[in-house]
Amino acid sequence: LETDHVPSLPAGTIEIGWRLAPEYWRKGYVTEAAEAWLAYGFETLGVNEIVSFAVADNHRSTAVMKRLGMSADPASDFDHPDIPDSHPHLKRHVLYRLLRGDWQVRKRAAR
Repeated sequence: LETDHVPSLPAGTIEIGWRLAPEYWRKGYVTEAAEAWLAYGFETLGVNEIVSFAVADNHRSTAVMKRLGMSADPASDFDHPDIPDSHPHLKRHVLYRLLRGDWQVRKRAAR
């Protein structure tokens, strides 16, 4: 997914994200699927960086990002332009990044 709606990112930036019904939370599905998508992005597509973002208070999603080896980039946190001001608790988003080289190091270390 291209992140054209994130003001702090250049056009063409690749994002990984997820939405899951609550009955499927805490089963490892998101992490497993995200790892597969990271492999596809870095190995098949050859991208150099993949980002992810979530509502600032969405601690479950940020925990997944950390498990994936992504790093927070507080300078790129943003107020999502598609979230109306009537929902201030959903407006602020945190951004995490993962470089292909860092992903490769983690992948080799996991073997």
